Amino acid sequence: MAFTFIASFSAFSLPGTKQYIPDISGEYVYYRDRSFKNESIVGFLFYNESTYAARFYSPADEKNSTPERDITIYISVNPESKAGMEFTGEKIQGAVSEQDTEIINYLHDLFYEFTSRRQKENLDSCKKINSQQDFHQFGGNVNILFNPYVPIFNIEEIKASDGQSIFSMETAGHLVSSTDESFSVFKGIEGLPKDKKRIFKKTKSQEIAAEFGSQKITLDSMWKQSMENLWILEDFAILSMTTMTVPEEQKNHAMDTLLRRLCQSTDLSYSIAPQRKITVNENKISVMNVFYQPESENVTRDFKIITQNKNNSTISLLTLTIFDSVYQKNRSYFTKILESYFIFFCGKRNFFSSFF
Repeated sequence: MAFTFIASFSAFSLPGTKQYIPDISGEYVYYRDRSFKNESIVGFLFYNESTYAARFYSPADEKNSTPERDITIYISVNPESKAGMEFTGEKIQGAVSEQDTEIINYLHDLFYEFTSRRQKENLDSCKKINSQQDFHQFGGNVNILFNPYVPIFNIEEIKASDGQSIFSMETAGHLVSSTDESFSVFKGIEGLPKDKKRIFKKTKSQEIAAEFGSQKITLDSMWKQSMENLWILEDFAILSMTTMTVPEEQKNHAMDTLLRRLCQSTDLSYSIAPQRKITVNENKISVMNVFYQPESENVTRDFKIITQNKNNSTISLLTLTIFDSVYQKNRSYFTKILESYFIFFCGKRNFFSSFF
């Protein structure tokens, strides 16, 4: 069983830019904005090449006597503009006071400034770019880190000249449907949320070999095979192995495009960007993401090993997802499983001796 590569969406870029990984409809990104006295987040959403949204959220602060603010602007733009972001229409939601008008103007400024600064950078590969710039909205001299894995403006972080983070990515995601409220209800994530307490008891079990095509991994008899390529450890963890076919036009950057998609938040399950770890080795990418679901308070740790196979026509993908409270108490058990994974290439074993 093979799956078609997931990058076959309608893809676009910010006006006047060429993106190494084009945006797709429904992609968004949220930042922690430390330029405000109160806790604040700012998000941007890409609908299509002529429609965007920006949202500012700040919780009520009794100490500073400030109310909750939740302001969203929906903007129509000219996609053919070469000079910068050219607005052609706007709808505002949530603004009720004069101070809210200042927030709206701030969001306008960020749209203009981020677009203009991104247009001046050449991101033609997956490599990050550090750019020292003067940025009035953030106090003068700053360092902007551009990253092609980040949607829309490709900005991962802005630091002051003293190295302090002013504006940093908190999550990025993709709306899965017109009813997906992940962008409109997000209120920020501080640190690593605590998962629910779960009772997982390891028992003495016999090792078993789990196989799917050329992919193999060592599990034990506590794991039960649910489908041809799917294994379940009671209600605590799930493991899958998949092979994807890569279209000819995607071969040169298929791994990078896939990595960006697999790290994204979906359907009220938020990927926590500061917790992410990525390791790149030749034809393999290992990535660990932590996902948080505010409604259920579930926290999961998601491990993926992405391998571009010989001739670049297929990609092998291993996914191991574990509730974080179970993982934290059983790290060595799950690490051993990950380190047992290998792929046969032309009769030879390609081992992954360590994950992180």
